[in-house]
Amino acid sequence: MDSTTPFKQKVLAVVSKIPYGFVASYGQVALYCGAPRAAREVGWTLNRMEGTDEVPWWRVVNNTGRISIKGSQYSADMQRKLLQAEGVVIADDFTFSIEDYRWKPTE
Repeated sequence: MDSTTPFKQKVLAVVSKIPYGFVASYGQVALYCGAPRAAREVGWTLNRMEGTDEVPWWRVVNNTGRISIKGSQYSADMQRKLLQAEGVVIADDFTFSIEDYRWKPTE
């Protein structure tokens, strides 16, 4: 039985559209999914992904410009390395200027 919910499908579809070198906040993804108050659910959905490297989960960050990944199969260090490989400049304390890299879709 497929455990994919319509919300999860929307989250994965939105996250898959975030371009290389850009980020979106959890709340931003929730908004684009039509559930503007579901930022935590976006985080839970991404945390439950198993081996889905084709979905760029590392491009979803805290709205304050901080890597805040917790309790996941992935680490903050891993997320930082993946973002840095895409050109995102991140400080030692896992912060960065989110507005410099925020994805702003035109659709």
